[in-house]
Amino acid sequence: MPYTLTMGLIWFALAAMIGLVVGWVLRSATASRQVARGRKQVQKELSSEIDDLRERVTTLGRSAEERDRLQAELELLKEQHLASEGSPFGEVPTDSDDAVPEGDEGAKEASANATPSIPDVALGSSVLGRRIVQDDLKAVVGIGPAIERLCNGVGIRTWWDLAGAENDTLTSMLADAGPRFGRHDPSTWSEQAKRFAEGRWDEARAFEATIGEPQKR
Repeated sequence: MPYTLTMGLIWFALAAMIGLVVGWVLRSATASRQVARGRKQVQKELSSEIDDLRERVTTLGRSAEERDRLQAELELLKEQHLASEGSPFGEVPTDSDDAVPEGDEGAKEASANATPSIPDVALGSSVLGRRIVQDDLKAVVGIGPAIERLCNGVGIRTWWDLAGAENDTLTSMLADAGPRFGRHDPSTWSEQAKRFAEGRWDEARAFEATIGEPQKR
């Protein structure tokens, strides 16, 4: 009798231990599957968020380019409006006797006709074989949307602004923007802009033929 009772207790203990081990294995397998499902769900959500952020960045880039294009067109319309009133820089003072001696009608007429003219961008588009917009800095070889925004940030918004810019100013602007821009050479940008501002399209075409069209930034 004691032997039978002892063996029964031993078998009961072994069965309990086996049950605990099997339960632990089953719980571990279930937990592993839950962790795997959770990891896949997190990865899926992260991938969706990354795709959404990429789409937003693309949309913002397009919006920035459209903004710059509209700003260039607005500047062109402003200049055309001012030119139609007789002066691209605003109203000319009527009292000009201090600048031009009284009775010197020839000097007065020359002074009145000394206002800058707006180049024929339609002709420029035809000569250069690409669409040209008034005061579009991207028309200059070597300037793309990113560099145009840098120029706008330092007050360079028109061809004449760029034509009057010092090479050191442009070089410093590019260097401050980081190594991505520091490798660009702005030494020809001012002269190119002057050709555009003065409507010297044949010279611009000849220059582009010799220098080629580098990748713009």
